[in-house]
Amino acid sequence: MTAKLDANHTLVTATLTASPDDRINGWNDQPNSRGTLDILWMCLSTTFLCTYAILCLNCPARNEGFWRTQARKLLWMGIAIAGPEFVLTAAAGQLAAARDSVKSFHALGFTKWTYRHGFFANMGGFELVPADGGPFRINSKHIHWLVSRGYIGVPEVSDEELWDKSKQDTIAKLITCTQVAYLILQCIGRAASGLALTTIELSTVAIVGCTIMTNVYYPVQIKMDISMGQILQEAGPIAARPYRQTPLDFVDDLRPSWALNIQTFMRMPVGPFQRPIPRIGDSRLPWLTWTESSVLCLATLAYASIHLIGWNFEFPSKTEQILWRVSSLILLGTTVAFWILESVAMWYRYGGGQEILLKLFTTRTASIDSAASTEPKQTYTDNNTYLHETPFEPRELPLSWEFWSIFPIAFIYGNARTYILVETLVGLRSLPWTTYLTVEWAQFFPHI
Repeated sequence: MTAKLDANHTLVTATLTASPDDRINGWNDQPNSRGTLDILWMCLSTTFLCTYAILCLNCPARNEGFWRTQARKLLWMGIAIAGPEFVLTAAAGQLAAARDSVKSFHALGFTKWTYRHGFFANMGGFELVPADGGPFRINSKHIHWLVSRGYIGVPEVSDEELWDKSKQDTIAKLITCTQVAYLILQCIGRAASGLALTTIELSTVAIVGCTIMTNVYYPVQIKMDISMGQILQEAGPIAARPYRQTPLDFVDDLRPSWALNIQTFMRMPVGPFQRPIPRIGDSRLPWLTWTESSVLCLATLAYASIHLIGWNFEFPSKTEQILWRVSSLILLGTTVAFWILESVAMWYRYGGGQEILLKLFTTRTASIDSAASTEPKQTYTDNNTYLHETPFEPRELPLSWEFWSIFPIAFIYGNARTYILVETLVGLRSLPWTTYLTVEWAQFFPHI
């Protein structure tokens, strides 16, 4: 069946003409239309692939069961959908920490240490087994500190071995990248052809742009002949304090960044519920340089701005269009407000700016703390290792005015984000007719 819609568009539906013997001979063209289920399938499958199928979390504890790890992945899938910029922030922190570890190990002369080693270490991929105690997870800063003092050697895990650990996800990555490319091509093609784009497609593009594409690893043990007691004794007074996460807390504690800034302030219970901790948490956000923070700021602003593309979309009702516009402006406005408040808070927290300027514009190594506000002060030696001096007690974290300023912003943001997510589904009940036309050349691109 063929329907003439206007001078430029013709809608072809699935009408077949069979021969007298009930067979169809020759080439049969595909209809140039799509249905609501096609739109839903493309968006939901792409979102699932990006937020769950290849989602990378830190290494699980050795005694964790299948369902516990899957529940954690579902939790982070929800976070990635509700607030993709949080996942983007975590990814930026992981990249920064891996890069720092590469610089520090190369400065010690270990040039075979790569980004992959850094990612693997900071995911809790290495487990230290001291002579006088049970194993516990360590990250790249702990390894750097132990190696620089001769307690252990650099882990003998090649880049190829780490790559082998991720081969099982290669197919999932390939399928995901292909599906994402197809979604983006569809959106670009529809815009270029003057065809209507749905809000769910627009929202899916925003989510996809902020998700992590990595793998799941399991830990490699590092044997150490020296006892932890000897290490703590030689480390001096700074190591005498009781530890909360691991015996190497004085090098770098593994407390969650978000819990430090929110849960403690609200008198909510914060782990660990087991010492040493069985795994490194997923909510640690390492310190970012000025360049990295600027890029992250622009990326989160870009994500918030994507929804403004739907400003003139045709909605089922005028009210829904107004609510979409208001919600889109709120997403952008609250993101701007958050970065302004965080910049002011950082300036105040680090002594009025002198210390933060020093951190932002000097070269970092893996010895710089990911949460400098809770760590002892450090100085650097000639061999690029660091020595802790005296405990550094900053102003209380979080600042009271900081919390009570950002909390309502987060609440407003959450409501706007909720409406965006709901409207992407509710809006499918009534769409412009060009929504159901397909970009014919895009159909030749492989997709699921």
